[in-house]
Formats: sequence, structure tokens, C-alpha cells
Amino acid sequence: MRLLRVDVHVLKYLKEVYNAEIKTVNETIEEFKKILAREKDRKFKLAFALGFGSGLRISEVLNLQFEDVNLKEHQIFIRQGKGGKDRITVTSPWLNSSNISLLPLNIPKRTLQYRISTIGKRILGKTISFHTLRHGFGNFMVNEKGLPMPLVQSMMGHSRIDTTGIYTMANPKQAIEKAWEVF
Repeated sequence: MRLLRVDVHVLKYLKEVYNAEIKTVNETIEEFKKILAREKDRKFKLAFALGFGSGLRISEVLNLQFEDVNLKEHQIFIRQGKGGKDRITVTSPWLNSSNISLLPLNIPKRTLQYRISTIGKRILGKTISFHTLRHGFGNFMVNEKGLPMPLVQSMMGHSRIDTTGIYTMANPKQAIEKAWEVF
């Protein structure tokens, strides 16, 4: 049997990154609007809008082509997403014909990740990643828009509903209100 040796510093770093991500997944639409208002570069704005407004992964944003976006039908066709799966998701309300003409974005992945991390610290005072935008999408669709989990699961490209559940944080206030609506 082979034992895997892991540096204690690596484990500590991973724990810090994991905890930071968990604490920040509830990015609200108000926080997202602050980020969008502060970002001046149209390509980064488009990338952020696709992450939060359409639930795209960073790789999907960077691989997206102009012809994959149908503004008239409010659909984005994701080709060969994670696991090699195709899917359809919703267009972000921040998309228009002017900014989708910037596709494909041709931004290095690390540059995009660094940009959202930097702007998150500066504007929101917290550590976020590009994936945090995707979490915000899932959370917003389920908890604010009231979309059923299976629909959000489909838009996010998850095979399992419990994966979608991780992205959507429970809203205790909303749960209590809904429970009382029954009576």
C-alpha cells in the first residue's frame, strides 16, 4: 500500500481556501451590482455577468462563442461543459448585442480569476473567486426567484440534485414565511 505524503502547509492552505469559499458563496445581487458598477473593462464585465447572471463556470465563459448566445430566446448553449456535457442555460439580464459581440473573450483564465478576486477584496472586503459568481447564480435562482431545484440543476449542468443543493444556501426567513403560507 502506498501512502500519500502531504505537506502540512498545503493542508493549511487548502483549509483556508475552502473556508473562505464557503463563507462567501452567498454573494447577493446587490454585491454583484457593486462589482459590475466598479468594473470598467467591458470584457471583464461580460465575464462576470455570465458567471453570476447565467451560472457559467470560468472555463465555459472562456470557451463561449458569439453563435452560442441567443438573446431573442434568452438562451445560452454550452458546448462540452464539465464532463463533456452540453446544456442550455438562461441569458444574463446584463447581456446585450453590444457586449456579446466581444465573444470569444480571449482572456487568460488566471487573469480573470485574479481580476474577480482583486475586485471582491476591494469592493466587498472579502475573498471571492469566479466560482463564487456561479454560487450566487444558484442561490439567487432558488432563494430569490423561487425556481424549482430541478430546473436550476439543469441550467447549472449538474448530474445530481444534491450538487445543486450545495450551491443554494438555505434561507431560514424565507422557509418560515413559506411554511406559514400553508396555514
